[in-house]
Amino acid sequence: MKAGKREIQRRIAYEAARILTDYRSDDLIFAINKAATKLGVHNRRLMPNHEEVDSALREQQRLFRGTEQQSAVKNMRNAALPAMKALKQYKPLLIGPVYEGTADLNSRIRLFLFAPTPEDVALSLLALHIPWHEKDCSIKFTDGSRKIMPSYHFTADGNYFELIVLPDTGFNKRPLDPQEHRPIKGLTVQQLEKLLSHAD
Repeated sequence: MKAGKREIQRRIAYEAARILTDYRSDDLIFAINKAATKLGVHNRRLMPNHEEVDSALREQQRLFRGTEQQSAVKNMRNAALPAMKALKQYKPLLIGPVYEGTADLNSRIRLFLFAPTPEDVALSLLALHIPWHEKDCSIKFTDGSRKIMPSYHFTADGNYFELIVLPDTGFNKRPLDPQEHRPIKGLTVQQLEKLLSHAD
């Protein structure tokens, strides 16, 4: 029975990885649910976790995209760094596929920003002459609360940015990964600089 469960999880993970690539998406829950539906699996206990889908995605990228995907990750990390430095007063954190190394040419550069108010970030973007549009983003926090937070979206030098604005107490109350139910990980400016310096 356990072997059967592992095989089902593996199939869902690989199908979810294909969906993430085909739909040019980084919505893990959407991909897993769509993959499970396609394979006729409805038992939530048979769903793969984040690491299993991430592993399947990395394998597919290595087989089918190779150096193109690796170059895309490096370029987007390099693009993220000056944006994070320009907004350093908000303690930016690079998250998502660009942080994880699974981004491709169509991925978003996603940042958490910790600010007293969303308007502070909006004013900073105006001062930097960055045109943006705003969307709502549902975030669950480590204390169990769920809130609708604003996010600012813009394109710069061919890269799509998504800035999710969180309360400046956010380092004590971190957002949860919706699939893994644990704090979302990311890179600070200093950590990203160190990573890029080692990559050269």
